[in-house]
Amino acid sequence: MRCAVVIPVYNEAVHLDQVIQSFVTQTQPFDQIILVDDGSSDNSLIIMKKWAQKHPWIQVLPAQANTVHEPGAKVIQAFYRGHAHIDPDVDLIGKFDADIILPKNYLERLKKAFHDDPQLGLASGHLYIKKNNAWVYESLAKTDKVRGPIKLYRKICFEEIGGLCPCLGWDSIDQWLSLYNRWNVKTFTDLKVKHLKITGQAYKAGILKNQGIAFAHMGYGLILTTLSLAKLAIYHKQPKILYFGFITYWQNRMNVKVSKPVIKFIRSQLWSRIFNNL
Repeated sequence: MRCAVVIPVYNEAVHLDQVIQSFVTQTQPFDQIILVDDGSSDNSLIIMKKWAQKHPWIQVLPAQANTVHEPGAKVIQAFYRGHAHIDPDVDLIGKFDADIILPKNYLERLKKAFHDDPQLGLASGHLYIKKNNAWVYESLAKTDKVRGPIKLYRKICFEEIGGLCPCLGWDSIDQWLSLYNRWNVKTFTDLKVKHLKITGQAYKAGILKNQGIAFAHMGYGLILTTLSLAKLAIYHKQPKILYFGFITYWQNRMNVKVSKPVIKFIRSQLWSRIFNNL
């Protein structure tokens, strides 16, 4: 199975060498790595070009004149700039972040999983962050959530769900759409990916309001949004997330990005999980 991965890069010069190193030293190599500069102001572009000179299967796309890095839509726009250069005969498409270090067998294990399960549409390992000199699971999401920095799609699934929605909440919408379209989604606990920056670290001021918008995009509804915001407020130890998130949810509650049948599916799945946990 041929695999291409797109990596948007924004001001990651401090650790970009070790990140790319983890991609090029896989036990089974990627067929294409496309590095997309997402408006970096540090030496990220110089580092990317250095690696591309060493490896012909690495391609670098410099930032466009109007590139401004933001969470959500802009990240997906950067991804699609790279996606336009993916070879047409690939079987797997990856969207990865530039602040992760992959275990050496990451692609080998996932290729095997996709080969063994023809209905597997979306897969990943687990993200780990460093706390007190130890790497611990980043418990921001459920263990079955395929997190935004390490997503690998079967190309057919990617096309069937309409690709990635350029909006906040895209990295949940794609998983819901995959499940709705009867694709299997799986995470692998033994594939421990080092996440060098805690999720949301780069724009903590914005996270207070952005989460409400994301839940509105997915059609969570009032009660599910409130419960989800409360969980985030506890995780980040910022009670204001609940307040500001609710305000932005209410302001954007009509701006839903998925169809009514998908909304019904999402809500039923979420309530089922809540009752099972109880």
